[in-house]
Formats: sequence, structure tokens, C-alpha cells
Amino acid sequence: MNNEIARKILRIEVTESDIRGSAMVKNMQLAHIARNSEAEHQRRAAKSPNDLARSMRQEQCGMNAPSRISGPAKKILLATDLSARCDRALYRAAMLAKQWQSSLIVLHVVEDRDLSIPDEAGLPSWRRPRDPIDTARKHLLADVDALPARPAVRVAEGNPVEAILGSAGAENCDLIAIGVGRGESLGHFVSGRTADRLFRRSRLPLLVVKGRPRRPYENIVFATDLSDSSRYALETAARFFSGQRLTIFHAYSPPSGLITESALRRQYRMEVEQEVRAFLAEVDKSAPGWQQPHVLIEDGAPNLLLRDYVRDKEVDLLVLGTHGRSAFFEIFLGSVAKAIVDDVPCDALVIRKASAAIET
Repeated sequence: MNNEIARKILRIEVTESDIRGSAMVKNMQLAHIARNSEAEHQRRAAKSPNDLARSMRQEQCGMNAPSRISGPAKKILLATDLSARCDRALYRAAMLAKQWQSSLIVLHVVEDRDLSIPDEAGLPSWRRPRDPIDTARKHLLADVDALPARPAVRVAEGNPVEAILGSAGAENCDLIAIGVGRGESLGHFVSGRTADRLFRRSRLPLLVVKGRPRRPYENIVFATDLSDSSRYALETAARFFSGQRLTIFHAYSPPSGLITESALRRQYRMEVEQEVRAFLAEVDKSAPGWQQPHVLIEDGAPNLLLRDYVRDKEVDLLVLGTHGRSAFFEIFLGSVAKAIVDDVPCDALVIRKASAAIET
């Protein structure tokens, strides 16, 4: 009887809380959309016709992505800042290109501030500044020279995020790869917030390489929150890594203060297990070589559990989807995914539904 009463109290309190929370979130989301729409209107109105046309071309080129990837990535874009941390990403991208029989494009972006050439009057010939575009191209050619198969090399000018997304769209790429040193956050890539903005804006899967690529990815963990975006990410990962068995990792936290008895906690877990089964039942399993995944369900905070599991089990790659429905939801949902990517020591593949990227 006590258990039954406790379950009723739990359902009532959770339901009322959900109703209040949903109403608050909806109001805040509508306000955010209205503010963004007005701000976007003012921003576009302030632009000249040439600037507006250029901006629209960039958005169409850089933000378009296929609705569904039918197999492994056919074209991979590696974005490099020519630093040592990006060497690992270069070799990993080359390894994937060989494994998938894909094309590899290596891109470096020369920012506007790097294009300014100081006054060279009075300087000896060997001290006169070189053209930054030519210098970057020479560095790129030297970096790719040791690869088994030579990739295409591109040097772009301007804003790194716009150039990377624009190049990926123009080249019809299926995957963007970047390099981040172990123990570094996404914000350390290139300059400032480049990787962070790529994380938020890219509609293409984003591979964040941290480790030295000693072998193909074997121990792959897929972290899920059981959302539609997560299901899409799982289907994409299954196509990327055809024939490999993934580990499905789901973490949950019972409402604090509401479940104190072990019987109720077991009941809550049974409901979570049922949700996981329903999630997997709706996954598209038509990918060639589909393998029934190993499922792991744990009680606790996702980022802490994942960090420990990745370290203890020597995971090669962590795959996760992110919602990114708006900048408001990114605060609560996308930020969790970014924190996980920052926290785990292994490589991470972030997959977002094409309709869910954030334009900021």
C-alpha cells in the first residue's frame, strides 16, 4: 500500500512539474524566437545588397547537408590550423578515407587579420614578409606529403567557421574532422570559438580527434538520450561503421527526493529499460552489416559515467547526437553534449539532424 501511494505521489508531482516546466520553456522559447527573428530582420536590413547576396550564398553552401547518409562518408573535410594537434586529426582522417575508400580534402583558413602585410620598405629581401596564402599552401603540402594517398589541398580566406562550412558544402562533404589536444576544450581549436561554433552550427557530422591514430576505431560507444535526434545519430553511426557492434550507453537519474525505496527504484529502472527497448525497436536497421548493439543502462550523471567508462574500457570513439533545435535549447541540451566531448579522453563523433543545426 505504501509503495502504491508513493507511486501515485511520484506521478502527480512529476506531472505537475512537467506541466509547469513545459509552459515556462514554451514561453521562453517563443520569446527567444521572436527576438531572434527581429534581430535577424534588422541585421539583414542593414546589409547592402551585395553583402546580403553573399551571406545567403554562404548559408546555402555551408549549411546544407544530406537528409540521410546512405553509407560511410564519401568525402571527408579536415580543417587544420597547421599546429601539432591537427597532425593526429590529419592521420585519422587519412585512415578513415582509406578504410571507407573516400576522398579527403585538407583545408586551412587564413583569417583576414593574417592577410595584412606590413610595410616592407627598407627590409632585406630575406626579411620581407611572404604571402600568407602561399606560405599556408606550402605548409599543407609538406604535411600531406607523408600520407599514403595524397589528398586535395585547399586554402581559403576569411572567417574560419564560414570558410569551413562553406567549403564542406561546396565540396559535398559528408564529414568534418578537426583536431583537439588531450585535456583541451573545443574552444582551443584554431582561434577562440572556432570549434565551439562548428559544434553548434555544422549540420554535417563533426569528428573531434584527440588521440594518436594507432588503429581503426574498434571499441565504439554510442551515448543516447533516447530522442529522435539520437536515433538519427545511431543510424548514421551504423552506416559509417558497417559490420561493427556498437555499445549503446544510456544514463538516467530518478527524480531526487521522490524515490527512496529500493522497490520504487527498481520499478523506475524497469520503465527506463522499456523506453530503451522501444527506442531500439524504431531504429532503421537497413544499413548493410547491421549488428545488434550491446546495451548498457546506468543510474547517474551521463558526463561523469561516460568519462569513467571511456577511461576504464579504453574506448576508441564516443558517438553522440545533439538536439540543437534553437540557441535556447542549446544551453540545456547541446551544452551537455559539448561538456561530454570536452571531458572524455577519446575521439568523439557528434551527429546532428540536418534540420537541427543552430545558426549563430
